Amino acid sequence: MRIGLFTDSYRPASNGIVYSIDIMRRRLTELGHDVHVFAPGERHAQDEDDHLVRVPAITGVGFSESQLSLFFPPRLLRQIEALELDLLTCLTPGQLGLMSAWAARKTGLPLVAQHTTDVYEYSRSYNALSASVPLFTVLVSLALKLTPAQKRQLLKNYAPGSRAPSSWTREAVGSFITMLYGNCDAVVTLSPKSSRQLAQLAEQFQTDLDLRLIPTGVDPLPVVDAATVQAFRQRLGLAPDDEVALYAGRLAQEKNLDLLIAMAAPLLRLRPQAKLVLVGDFDHRSALEKAAAQSEAAQAIVFAGRLPREELGQAYQAADVFVFPSLTDTQGLVLNEAAHAGLPMVLIDTELSGCFIPGGNGLAARDEADDFARQTARLLADPALRAELGARSRSLAAGQGELAQTKALADLYAEVAARHQAVSDDPEV
Repeated sequence: MRIGLFTDSYRPASNGIVYSIDIMRRRLTELGHDVHVFAPGERHAQDEDDHLVRVPAITGVGFSESQLSLFFPPRLLRQIEALELDLLTCLTPGQLGLMSAWAARKTGLPLVAQHTTDVYEYSRSYNALSASVPLFTVLVSLALKLTPAQKRQLLKNYAPGSRAPSSWTREAVGSFITMLYGNCDAVVTLSPKSSRQLAQLAEQFQTDLDLRLIPTGVDPLPVVDAATVQAFRQRLGLAPDDEVALYAGRLAQEKNLDLLIAMAAPLLRLRPQAKLVLVGDFDHRSALEKAAAQSEAAQAIVFAGRLPREELGQAYQAADVFVFPSLTDTQGLVLNEAAHAGLPMVLIDTELSGCFIPGGNGLAARDEADDFARQTARLLADPALRAELGARSRSLAAGQGELAQTKALADLYAEVAARHQAVSDDPEV
């Protein structure tokens, strides 16, 4: 099968969406499929990839890694037709995602969406989304086939009336998502949380969605030797008896990382040898560093910076517990990585990943600093419990490897393509 993947986020950006796409590309290709990625940005010298189609974009709109695509260039439709694709996949609900829906309408190709970004919850954190509502109102009307009720909703989105800006933005974003996904033959969700959220939005906006739960598979990171782990700890100023609570991922506003900074002081009171290590970088880092410097636990908070993915194994192996306070992730690939490394976890969002079971391989915490600190301290204080939960983490991660999950995705593609063809061949439809 010849597959087109449409994404508003790709290299040189570094995030979970990019990693997911790379996994999909590699594994689908190994399964015999021909995969082409459509992504924003100018073509660079390092793009020696004839399966990567760059769409002109303006960089740095909203935040440093964002890229605003120039919408609906006619040459792109000609490229899609020339590639003789069998199926299109919408990976993000931005301009490229809408472009995939537009292209599916124009070419008659089947379209599958993968819900990789929780823009609905992002609307709580990013005021810039409200400024995008008028633009997306226009783009959605151009790209999608809409019912009369959806057209009325678009007009409602365009005029907030007496509603509070946050409420108006949230409703508009929710309606955009369901309109886009309602134009798709199937929607892949990556966690039980996302399945539940999209089902609720579909009911709210009276849209039929064919939801399929297929998390992205993740294989273990390379294991590094003890000397490398020790050197990593020394580089961060960690003593041999320090107890490490690790976060890895983007240091982004929507990740709820201010909670980790706030929980460091109560954690330190419970476990004086505790250290909070944050691996990653992004545009919320400076605010987090400022808050950390003002904390009474400042000496126990370490910012390790961004590591290449192939070097992340040393961070997981240097840790005792993995902490993840995010409430906006759709799956959190770092949870799979931490589980492969045998780490017990502390999470707030208990529906986020198949690699987390409350009480099975980690502990659930409330969205408050004191309780998050208590749950983290409980694990740090009990090596036997950590070992028990860590073994369960490895078992859960082993069942969600890259190849098995990608096979499930490929099976869905085949089903959708066959169903779409059957409808196209039916003269009564």
